Formats: sequence, structure tokens, C-alpha cells
Amino acid sequence: MESHMYENLRKLINVVDELRDVGLQQFINLPRICVCGTQSSGKSSVLESIVGLDFLPRGEGVVTRRPLEMRLVHLSETSHKAEEAWAVFEGDREKKKFTDFEQVRKEIDRLTDQVAGQNKGIVDDPIVLTIYATQCPDLTLIDLPGITRVPLKGSEQNDDIERVTRDMSMRYVNDPRTIVLAVISANTDISTSDALQLARRADPKGVRTIGVITKIDLMDRGTDAVRMLQGEDIPLRLGYVGVRNRSQQDIRSGKKIKDALEDEKMFFANHPTYRALPPTLLGSRSLTDKLTKVLFRHIRHFLPEIKREINVRVRTLQGRLDELGLGVPVDVAERVQLIWTMITDYCEIYKSTIRGKYDRKLQHYFENELPGGAHIRALFNELLEEFVDISVTKEMSDVDIDTAIRMHEGDSLPGFPSPDTFEYLILPHLKKIQTPVVECLDRVAQAMEALSQKIANRVFGRFPKLADRVLEMATAIMSREKEGTKKIIDELVAAETGYLFTNDSDYLLQHGAMIPMQQQQQQLMQTQQMQQMRAVGNGPVSHPPGSSPSVDGNPPQQSAADLFANSAAQAATGAVVSQAQSAFASGVQASGAWGAPGGRKKTRYSAAFLQEIRRRLDAYFNIVLRNVRDTVPKVIGYFLVRSIQEKLQFELYNELNKADLISELLGEPPHIVEERKAIQGQLGVFKKAATVLQRDPHIASLNLDMLDENFEADLAEHVMGRDRPQQPAATPAPTANGPSSVAVPAPAPPPPHAQLRGQPSAPGAPTRPASSPMPPQQQPPQAGGGGGLPRAGSGGHMAGGAEAGQVPSGQPPSQARQGLFNAQASPQTG
Repeated sequence: MESHMYENLRKLINVVDELRDVGLQQFINLPRICVCGTQSSGKSSVLESIVGLDFLPRGEGVVTRRPLEMRLVHLSETSHKAEEAWAVFEGDREKKKFTDFEQVRKEIDRLTDQVAGQNKGIVDDPIVLTIYATQCPDLTLIDLPGITRVPLKGSEQNDDIERVTRDMSMRYVNDPRTIVLAVISANTDISTSDALQLARRADPKGVRTIGVITKIDLMDRGTDAVRMLQGEDIPLRLGYVGVRNRSQQDIRSGKKIKDALEDEKMFFANHPTYRALPPTLLGSRSLTDKLTKVLFRHIRHFLPEIKREINVRVRTLQGRLDELGLGVPVDVAERVQLIWTMITDYCEIYKSTIRGKYDRKLQHYFENELPGGAHIRALFNELLEEFVDISVTKEMSDVDIDTAIRMHEGDSLPGFPSPDTFEYLILPHLKKIQTPVVECLDRVAQAMEALSQKIANRVFGRFPKLADRVLEMATAIMSREKEGTKKIIDELVAAETGYLFTNDSDYLLQHGAMIPMQQQQQQLMQTQQMQQMRAVGNGPVSHPPGSSPSVDGNPPQQSAADLFANSAAQAATGAVVSQAQSAFASGVQASGAWGAPGGRKKTRYSAAFLQEIRRRLDAYFNIVLRNVRDTVPKVIGYFLVRSIQEKLQFELYNELNKADLISELLGEPPHIVEERKAIQGQLGVFKKAATVLQRDPHIASLNLDMLDENFEADLAEHVMGRDRPQQPAATPAPTANGPSSVAVPAPAPPPPHAQLRGQPSAPGAPTRPASSPMPPQQQPPQAGGGGGLPRAGSGGHMAGGAEAGQVPSGQPPSQARQGLFNAQASPQTG
């Protein structure tokens, strides 16, 4: 079973290591284990216990001054000799194989001094070391420089050494694909641990942080680390593991790691306090097992995400490389073809954008659609919009209109208005049209120039000189066509304002006659009213002169000549009965030679006549306004917009198709060459990484048979729920034995560590298949809103122990106490 676990894990580790070898770590973070802690907290000793070899530098003060990335490869004992091991440094051209690990220690010192100097300097440039051994697990570990508070005297360390070391550790810890191994000394206050502070900031839910308690044997007499190991002070989701490292005397005497591990095992087995704790909480072997399972789950979870990220980066880089091209061709014909292709793309995109045509080239160069033709159409729609539905005579008084009529009568006979009066009154308003029309032309031209500049900068981005030349020519062509269009528009506006004429049928029907149709209808209605009044009084019904009585009772019909004669006769004799009644009914009194009531200024012409002049002025202005709003956009669209689209490509190609000019314009700037080179390098790395992942498409579906299903389900739930809104932390109810989780009513399954270690399950313990969901009454209780997860270390988890609220027989109740990382520390996290 154990060999199968290592076989599956080795496959995943090999994939990640190969991804690192091809250089993917430079662009995409890969799963790894990062060891952090304060200076002299025992990090190096913990690492040596995991590897099973003595190879790390020793000394006083800051020893680890460069991050050390260790890739551990487990060798099968059936294929290799017992305790066979060797190491290889990455970057060594000779690929020298070190079998003497004392030489490995010296090589690490040499590489450190080579980059960081010999005077205790610290740099963030990792050393990569691959170790092959039968006693080491399949892991990837990174040993970081310890957090140093005070610089050493006479060294190259600055006063900000604490910030430098802390920031270096934070850069590694912040990566969500990094498992944090926080090393804490047991003889110090855990609440002041720098490693836990870093882990809490980067991993508030604690789903990727494991605490390691060192120097347990150096604690004061009468004290122990039980509370720390059980997470009662600062809970961790993955729990703590206590280890006993070699002492300085053991190191000086050359005590082997293997013997130290046996002594560690005997120490915990014989200790009166620690021997009662679950085996998964103590010992370097338990730490190695936990790291193996957590790393396996971590890699398996992130591998599909890494695949997707690689594919996205490849598409993005390939698109950018297509824009940059493969470089400038040498052959003259190929250069001409290159320029022709870019000019064609530029002009086609320009046309498609203005006409609103779907073009794949447009989608290739621009992610979002450019506001081309839609913007120009909006400018056309806004032309003279402020004059629509507005009466131009609203500011004219009757006196103004009457004065204009009399002024243009001159010394001629009054009563016959001159057409000059109409022109005099309408012309000032018609001239208001000219300025908005020219502004519309300018705005359309500016929009076209801005669009041309955006497209040219993308299409000719590789060649700045060519882009400048194309923009210069395009601007010149637009300016030339704009001037021609402006002349046409000026003439159009001059014709509309300088010559008064219309064939508009509505105008001719309503305002073309001397007496409007409305007044004729009004007189007809008044005649009918008079006849009805006389019929009621039995008086004789008289008919207007020139009319004949109606046989069917309808009003008598009058010819136009008779109507004009009758009107003239009525004006001469003062018998304007129908007009007087109409004026009285409408509240308007004709103000003629008799003056105006109320002291108003006198007007020669009647209010009805002046009102008709107003209607004619407004009607004619609306006709001109409609003509200009329709005609000007057509003129601009045809003589400017369409003309540029037709002439741009032809003139650009004729001007730029010169051999001496092509060589000058196709000169790439250095930054374009460097960018293409960098993109090609990145694409090579990503394609190699994709090849590695394609060798075994099902690599991410591997499973660990020895990984207990409770831990797998809990960790998966944590990862899936990491973006869910966090619930406020629930305060656990105190018990007689101290803080504890809420008890589960249903019986809990047997301790997973007992299953892992081959211990028999408790008789009658309930079991359930791995695929069946846990019944509601057997689900673990929530603590601190952590997505419905049981408290760490209280059940079948990495930390070992029984399920939350259920204490296995033969074990103290304190084994069921290990909560979520922030259940006590922070109510904001789960």
C-alpha cells in the first residue's frame, strides 16, 4: 500500500519538477512547501530530519542567506542499495553527482558566498538542489533565510534586515499554491511567533499551513507543549506536529540522522505526557507523512488550473506575436508584400469600422469594438437638433412684424405686402444654421482622424516610422477632402438662405393663397351661425351678394371672385359683421386706424393678418431646417466619409511603394525586437510545459488509497469554499476539560490515524462507503464559520485524533481539541 502511494505521488512530483526544469516557475507559480521561521528556530534540523541526511550548513548567526530549493526524489529500496543517496545542483554544466554530503554542505556555502558575498549578506536568489535517496520522501521543500531582527556587527546586513527577511518570506508565503511549514520553538511564546504571523496574513483559513513545534525537550521542567500541539492557543486547520531535533552536542559528535530519529521516537514513547497523545501529532515520521499527503492533494488540485493558465498564456502570447510578426523579411518582394498587407488591413478595418461591418481583422486587433460609423451617425442626428420644434417668431412682437411690413411698402400703395418683408424677417434666423453645420463637419473629420490614429497605431505598431508616415498621409488626405466638402456645404447653406423658394405641398396648400383656407372655413361657419339665429327669430334669411340659396339647406356656395368682392365691399362700407363677431369671439380686437385699446402701440394690420405672417415664417424656417438636416449629412457622408474610404488605400500604396522608402520605413525599434524575442522564449517554455502535461492526461485524477477520506473531503470543501462569504465565528461551549467543539449526537467513525497505522477499528463503529454522503446527524459541527468543517485535529484529519466531540477510548479528552486556524484568533475568518 505504501509503495503504491509513493508511486502515485512520484508521478505528480515528477510532473511538477519537469515543469520547473523547463522554466515554468518563472511565469506560473507551482505547488511547493516553504519552510519559514525565525533565526535559530530549528528549520535546518527539521529539514534534515525530513530528508534523512546531514547536509545543511551549520554555524552561528545567519546561516541560510539564500533560499534553498530541495527537490527530494525517493529511490526504491528494491532497486537501490540501502541508504544510497546522491545530490545534483541545478545549473552545473558538468552535472556533477555528489555522494559525499559533506561536500554538498561546502558547495552550498560556496554558491551562497558567490552571490551573497562572504560577509553575511542575504539575497533572494534560490539555490536548486536535487537529492536522490532511499530514505527521503518525494517532496519539494524551500528553506528560507530566518527572520533576523538585528543586523550582525561588521556584516553587510543593513539596519532594515528584519524588513528584508520578512518581505522575502512573505513573497513565498503569499503564493496560494505554496504550503507553509511554520517552525516554532517550544520554549518561546507561540503568540509572538513570526512564522505564524506570516502564515496568518497569507493563509487566514489555515488550509495550507502546518505548524512544527521544535525544541520540545528544552522546555522548562514542569511545562509541556500539549496545548500548542492540540491547537488550543492558536488553532491551525492542518494542526501541529512536535519534533525533537539533534542537540548541538549530537551534531558535534557526528550523530547520524537515523539514530536521532530513533531517539526521537523513544523520547515521545516514554514521555509521561506526550505518550498519551495521538502518534500523528509527534515525530518527524508523522510530519513527513502529513507533508506527503498535503502536497499530493495540493498538486492534484492545482494541476488542472495550471493547465488552463498555460493555455490562456499561450493564446495571449501567440496573439501578440502575430501582431509583431516574425521579423522584417530580407527579400524586396516580401517587404513590398508586407507593406501592402498592412496597408490593406489598415484600410479594411477603417472601412469596416465606419460601415459597421463585421470583420475578423477588427476582432484580431481590437478586443472592444471601435465607435466608428455609429459615432458619425450620432453626430449627424445631433445636427441642428436645438432648432427642432422651436418657433423662430416667438421673440417677434406684432409691432415688429407690422413695422417691417410698412417699412418695405415704401411710398407705394399700402395693403400689398412686399416679399422683401418676408426675407427681412426670416433671414436673421436662417443665418443661425451656418455655424452648426460647419461645426458638424469639423466634428466628423475629428472623429475620422481619431479613428485612423487608433487603427494605425495597432496595425503599424511594429514600425513607428511607417505608422507616422501613414498617419501623416491620412491626415493630409482628410484635410484635402474636408476643404472640398466645406465648399459644397457653404454653397448649400448659401442657397438655402439666399434664395427663398419651396415646392412643399403643405406650405403651398395652407399658405399659398392670399386668404388662407382657415379663414374661408371660419367665414363659412359664421354664415351658418347667422342663418340659424335668423331662423329662430322667424326673420327672413338673406344671402350674401353673389350667392344662391341652397335647396337642401346647406350654406350657399360662393365663388372665389364673389368672396373677394364681398370682402372688399364689407371693408369699404364697414359691414364686417362676420369679422367683428369672430374678433369678439376670439378676444382679439382689430386695431386699425382707430388705435389700440389699453394704450398699446398702434398697428396698421390686423392681428389675424400678423398671425398669418408668423405662421408662414415658422413654416418656411422648418422647411429649410428639414432640408439642411437631410442634405448636409449626405454631403459630408458622400464627399468626405465615402471619398476618404475610396481614395485612402490607393494613395497610400502609390506613395509608399518605393524601394528606397520601404527600407527606411520597415526599421524596427529595439524594444520591438526585444519584445518579440521575450515572447518567443516564453512561448517555448509554455509549449514545453504543455508537452509535459500531455504525456499523461489523467495525471490529475490519481488518488491516494492511504489518504483518509475525511481529510480529503474537508480539504476539498475548504478549497471550494475559499471564496464564500465568511460567517461570524461561533463561540464553543466550555466543558469541564476546557474548550471543546460541540458534541456530535451520532457515534463518530473510528480514528483515521488508527486506520492508517493498521490499528483495529472500535467494535460496532459505523462505517460508510467513500462515495456516499455523510448523513446530517453525523456531519461534523461548524466552528468559526469555516464552511461547515470540523475542528482540526479532532477527527480523521491530518492532525490525528478522534472526531469532534467524540473521544476514543483509552485517550484523554484533550485529543478532541484542535479547532480551525482562526476560530479563536479571529472571528472574521473560518
